[in-house]
Amino acid sequence: MSLPIAEQARIALRRHVTDPLVARCIDHEFGGFLVDFDEQWRPAGPHEKTLEHAARTTAAFGLMHRACPGEGYDALVRHGCAFLQGAFWDSTHGGLFAKVDRGGHPCWEGLKHPHAVTYAAEAFLLAEPCLPPGDSRLWANRCLAWMNDVAWDPIHGGYWGTYRRDNERYADDARLPTLDGLDPVGVKLGFKEINTFGDAIEMLTEFAAREDSKLHRARLAQLVDLLVHQLSDSTGMLPFLYRRDWRPVPDLIRVGQQFQTIHRLLAASEFSAGLGPSGRSSTAEIVERAREFADFCLATARHPSGGFCTAVSANGRVWPTAGPSSDQRQWWIQLEAVRAFHALAIHESVDAASRARYESARDQQWTYLSDYFFDNRHGGIWESPVDPAARRNRRLKSLLGGKSEPMRKMHGWKDPLHEVGVFLALAQTEPGSRSTASPAQAIPAV
Repeated sequence: MSLPIAEQARIALRRHVTDPLVARCIDHEFGGFLVDFDEQWRPAGPHEKTLEHAARTTAAFGLMHRACPGEGYDALVRHGCAFLQGAFWDSTHGGLFAKVDRGGHPCWEGLKHPHAVTYAAEAFLLAEPCLPPGDSRLWANRCLAWMNDVAWDPIHGGYWGTYRRDNERYADDARLPTLDGLDPVGVKLGFKEINTFGDAIEMLTEFAAREDSKLHRARLAQLVDLLVHQLSDSTGMLPFLYRRDWRPVPDLIRVGQQFQTIHRLLAASEFSAGLGPSGRSSTAEIVERAREFADFCLATARHPSGGFCTAVSANGRVWPTAGPSSDQRQWWIQLEAVRAFHALAIHESVDAASRARYESARDQQWTYLSDYFFDNRHGGIWESPVDPAARRNRRLKSLLGGKSEPMRKMHGWKDPLHEVGVFLALAQTEPGSRSTASPAQAIPAV
């Protein structure tokens, strides 16, 4: 008889995240965390440090410290915060660099972008038990102040833009000093995108959960209202790309953002429902929109070989959307699908029949994730699905001296926060419970 999914998640958290990562991740020479690891967890790369990786890794250890106090994660949190405060923070102009080299020197001419600043703010909030009194809020508020003073759009709302080191926004026709000329989330200048938008909702929810601030809650409600009443509708589709005034730009629907938005909306509803500019977005409306996002993915985004693909059209996974790029089944999308279905399966306002349906979808997705993404030999999560038979052939080829395609367990855009967040979300509710708490609010011992 198989173990309850909560227990499976606790085991996976140890086996595939903390056991292989904790002993290897500290960069003892330059500070911060090492970034690039191959399939056997050997250092393999230049270890250039993105703000996304550094902040999300720190946040992951912050969540682990809350779940497992006394196991040493507080030291990892302090180590991560020190690098954020030192190498990433621009002491001259304020704000955080989007990327530094291994030694902590700014890359991309000191470029700044709001996307990963949301992660840094969350990391500092989660670090509160680990830092001297007042330091956590001080640094979290510095991040939020930059977001509000530099990146907030006072006309149409939302955080947007890519900024030079002196916090001047790049012109829409400028080529950025990144390798591909695009911003850190892969978008041309002049557009807004749901990636940063969703991360901002999660960041503001963390602020609202810790202090009764009308400003935090009003801004959170503004974003939730915008998402529920303007950026999406009852079809369950959430466009990825928008113009500055939030007119959607023709593009594929990003499945991972759909799934992530579900648990973010459910967590935000406690602090934002009814607080918007016109009192819109009741809890019932927010939950219903979250369900519509999930139902759209279930109906249109399943991959015939299991799991969920990266992107689909409004008409689903059809030609010409079925191809190498849109058909990828990245690890984080599969994880976030599990989390989304779980959040709906335990939500008290979802009817019993629908909860059972989402629970079934969660369990099916968990089985797929376990079979195709967990590396039971070396520990860790593959970036893409690996068929068990293909693993055996790959191992045999290696033993015979042949070459196999290199795979990596971690790199600058692959950090442990998706895994930690999902596994703890599964572990925090026992069978039969009905909790709406976010991982930052209710995490049990692991």
